Amino acid sequence: MSATKRVLVYSEYWSTRGGGEKYLLSIVETLLRANYDVTIIAQTASFDRDAVSRFFQVDIRTAHVQLVDGDLTTLRLQAQELSREFDICFYITNYRYLDSRARQTFVVLQIPYGPVSVVTLLAKVLKGDFKEAAKDYFRRDLLNRLHETQAVLVYSKFVSDSLDIIHDIPSTILEPAIDDFLVEGTPKERVILSVGRFFRGLYNDKRYDVLIEAFKQLYKQLPNTTWQYRLVGSCGNDTESQRYLDELRVAADGLPIYFHVNTPYEDLKRHYNEATIFWHAAGFGVDEIKHPERAEHFGMSTIEAMSAQCVPVVVNRGGQKEIVSHGKSGYLWSSVEELVEHTLKLIADQQLLSSMQAHARERFRDFGRNQFARKLLAILEP
Repeated sequence: MSATKRVLVYSEYWSTRGGGEKYLLSIVETLLRANYDVTIIAQTASFDRDAVSRFFQVDIRTAHVQLVDGDLTTLRLQAQELSREFDICFYITNYRYLDSRARQTFVVLQIPYGPVSVVTLLAKVLKGDFKEAAKDYFRRDLLNRLHETQAVLVYSKFVSDSLDIIHDIPSTILEPAIDDFLVEGTPKERVILSVGRFFRGLYNDKRYDVLIEAFKQLYKQLPNTTWQYRLVGSCGNDTESQRYLDELRVAADGLPIYFHVNTPYEDLKRHYNEATIFWHAAGFGVDEIKHPERAEHFGMSTIEAMSAQCVPVVVNRGGQKEIVSHGKSGYLWSSVEELVEHTLKLIADQQLLSSMQAHARERFRDFGRNQFARKLLAILEP
């Protein structure tokens, strides 16, 4: 670069601490290392630099942070006004458009939206789902105005194809930066692992209910009952999320199923290294044409598991199909019966398991932080 470029980074979701937040912070870290001048604007109550740095294991110490008191509307208006001073603006959104005035704007769109129209909006109103109807109103505006944006960044070909086919919106694929979780020499245990947020929603629900039922079926057929199932993820303090977590615990009662909620990074690393098999079910039973938003948009936790030589047995939906080569680096399944069958096959055949562990590790190498940084800078500095 001939001159230092100023970059503004905006999100309304910092308190969520999910894949989207990690993706945005990976952008910040990459740009700081490339000597961009980066400013993060966020609500005072939702952003703590040290806390998010520890949680996501990113180095953003040299980023400027501008905290805003007030509600999201206040934050949004201040971000829009502040963006005039910047060369580039990155923002992540699920349904609201940010009227960025930066010279270039890059929108990170996480969700592969299905059809959004007056009909879908009215259908939700008639069902009494006024919150989702309101989101559809904003989504229509967002999707219409994305054509004015320099670039839409998405996680996967699955999301890109959905936006192109359904909404005629072109996008650029920038796969997430995935950490290497492997700790050499850690012995594998008889552990099946799932990682992801505990929540019930229309978008990317991890379907832990399906996986708990699958483990019940698997447990009856296991040659060794010392196998256990671990569910690891963050959970909000809201009533609905806590109620769902309680329901899952009730469903798992009496079985070697263990919940690790809001676990620190080092504990997550330990779980990945101890686990032998990784399960994922987001998008199970979903029609990807009608409701692509309900499938896994990419599968960050799947690749994290693969980095630690944990073999993925994941649902044949969404972005997972781009990650796992069926029968080589893991298995794809479409029914609970297939999930149980593939898992039993791995448990019974150590040679097959070892081969897939090696291929899973090799596949992870396509998604490291260096690859992410190279692709991002190629987008900004072609």
